[in-house]
Amino acid sequence: MTTRPVHVDIQGRPYLAGPRRPLAARIRALADTPIAAGTDASAIGWSILLACAHARMQHRDLAEAAFTAQWPGLEFLRTHRTAVGRTPRLDAEQELARQWTKAVTAASYTGPATCTTSPARHTVEQTVADLLTRMDSKPQQWQGKTGSQARLVLLALAARTLDAATEEVHFSERDWALAAGLARDTVADRLKDLTDRGWIRRTQRAVGPWAATWRLLAHGGGETRSGAVFSPALEQRLRAELESARADIWHARSLGVLGLRVWDLLRTQRLPVRQIAARLGICAATVRSKLGALQAYGLCTSNGRVYQGRSRLARAAALAGVTGAHADRMRLYRLQSAVFVWWFTTRYQQDQSDALGEWGHFPTPGEAEQVHPVDIALAYGATATGPPVEATTWGAAMAAQDRHREADPASWWELVAAARAALPAPDVLAAPHQWSSAAA
Repeated sequence: MTTRPVHVDIQGRPYLAGPRRPLAARIRALADTPIAAGTDASAIGWSILLACAHARMQHRDLAEAAFTAQWPGLEFLRTHRTAVGRTPRLDAEQELARQWTKAVTAASYTGPATCTTSPARHTVEQTVADLLTRMDSKPQQWQGKTGSQARLVLLALAARTLDAATEEVHFSERDWALAAGLARDTVADRLKDLTDRGWIRRTQRAVGPWAATWRLLAHGGGETRSGAVFSPALEQRLRAELESARADIWHARSLGVLGLRVWDLLRTQRLPVRQIAARLGICAATVRSKLGALQAYGLCTSNGRVYQGRSRLARAAALAGVTGAHADRMRLYRLQSAVFVWWFTTRYQQDQSDALGEWGHFPTPGEAEQVHPVDIALAYGATATGPPVEATTWGAAMAAQDRHREADPASWWELVAAARAALPAPDVLAAPHQWSSAAA
């Protein structure tokens, strides 16, 4: 089965590659028609979203249409049906992100005349359902700090597999880390562990700027399929856990991934300290420490009542002084990826690259020495980990890319993606060289 290429914008939202197309008159009329009482707003909205995906529109276009222009046909994104009529959604932006990802995935596998779910999507859904059931049956594998990290890494691959609607997906360590709310080095460590334990398999090594290819082994190791049934509730649970993991508050040193696990466990049931410790595979003293931090940041009370919701997590992050920590990590990793693509573009596409026309050639060691260390430090970020901040060609390129990013944030990452797509295929790059897994 052939698929249409899917790109991502600067916010990581998917869209179909290619020139923008006008919406059909039928779809424009559907979008302009108010939703009558008793009408299936979700079905109408889905038809509009799918048509917009085929028209090569992007997430920001739909956000404008749904929340600024207030297209009547997209009512299901703004409100949901209740016993007393339609009620405003508290998660409207998240609902748009979820539905748009599904629409782009469906559009990449189907022709404009149909919106049926592809066989590949059904296969992936069954694989993910089996995976989550198997994970729930082996809670001891997700205990402790490393077990908690491994769980998030595995869930991030499951979500990526659903988004791509294919069992083998390209996933760089940086993108993986951002999806799981972890650091890249942590992801690299957990990947080896999950591979050794038979949860995932790398089917193709990373080559140049091309990420490695991975697949889930939800019923590997001689185990049979669980018979689990995929459902929207199962997908919602998966994405909700990952969304919580990406919250800024877990960057606080006193919480981290174990603070997240304690908070997540207490969201469903109130347990004494010793039971929490036994469930999570950590000592009671660690549980008390995490509970104290959660109380200090307003996420739970002394009797175990937990507060949740995006606004509550945001207030906690502000109290802990870590507001914007995830966005900073995203900025840093995308700058690093852009520098890697820039270096390869200079090497392989010198005479035919729009990116080089805007960026110029990759800095030389002499040019790097002329870059002020403060500029390099600002590019890396005050709290960033990684290579030492010094006047290397890599550091100079980071500073230069940061300036390009700030000058044109709406299209900077799209130019990076286009430059990567123009590079030789992985099998071509693999012939003379074997590259590490540090793909962009």
